[in-house]
Amino acid sequence: MKTTFKLLAAGVLAATSVMASAADTPDWLDQPLNKPLSEIRIGVTQNNAGVDSYQTTYEKTLKSYSEELGVQAIVLDPQGDPARQNNQIQDLIAQQVDVLIVWPTNAKAVVPWVHRAKAAGIPVVITNSQIDESGRPYIAAFSGPNTREEGRVAGRMLTKALDGKGNVVVINGKPGYATAVNREKGFYDVVKKEKGIKVLDAQPADWNRAKAQSVMENFITKYGKKIDGVFAADDNMGVGALNAIKAAGLGGKIKLVGATNFAVGYDAIKAGDYYGSVVQSPVTDAKNAIQVAIKVAEGQDVPKLSYIDTPPITQDNIDKFKRPVF
Repeated sequence: MKTTFKLLAAGVLAATSVMASAADTPDWLDQPLNKPLSEIRIGVTQNNAGVDSYQTTYEKTLKSYSEELGVQAIVLDPQGDPARQNNQIQDLIAQQVDVLIVWPTNAKAVVPWVHRAKAAGIPVVITNSQIDESGRPYIAAFSGPNTREEGRVAGRMLTKALDGKGNVVVINGKPGYATAVNREKGFYDVVKKEKGIKVLDAQPADWNRAKAQSVMENFITKYGKKIDGVFAADDNMGVGALNAIKAAGLGGKIKLVGATNFAVGYDAIKAGDYYGSVVQSPVTDAKNAIQVAIKVAEGQDVPKLSYIDTPPITQDNIDKFKRPVF
């Protein structure tokens, strides 16, 4: 009788454990957890949280969503410095986290350190901005936007805005930064096939609104009324270009298309000053990275590329989207 009771008790405890595990499993996980979320340690090295409102919102979401789920997240900010980011990865490897989330400050510079993490048995999820192709064999997954496709979407929007004819200038992000490189490539994928579209010039503005305004002022000085359209690699820079266009008395005469639809871009589209952009939410971006990292830490199969949705936004469909919080 005692033996039977012990077996029954053990069975009840086991069943309770399984039930608790199932109850604690979020609906976005494909299978029950192997261990509680509270025991999962995620090491994060961001890109530069203070550089713009997108990254600030991304980092806040990383922290708040981790707390909401109960996972342990160590969130570090290299402030755009590749050497500092490499040191942070080394430190997180030494802390033996279960999984790393890395937003590369430089697509190539991070490769050797991602390789070291893999060699140490720590899987890496690259977030937001892709790692260089040479480093992709060492990562478990990429989570974030398809930035080349974003460039294509923007290219198609600007082509439509110009009815397939016109001279355009490009204001890109930080040189060597994968998102900037891919968005520009995607944009050229489209416009180079359009015989009526000519790219007059392209210059970086490092994701900075004031610098983008200065770049656009120089474009206007050099090309004047020859400019029919502008592609800015994000709306922060796009609105900087818009400020220069308005100051030159060319408002309404030059079509602008951006990406990463910032609140300022949303407002400019709503007002009719800005043709369109590509929606990319830092909240969705951050949450997706955490979810993919948890799946990886749990040993679940994940797609090598886990893209978030990035639809186009213009005056035609703007009422379907909420104003961004960043």
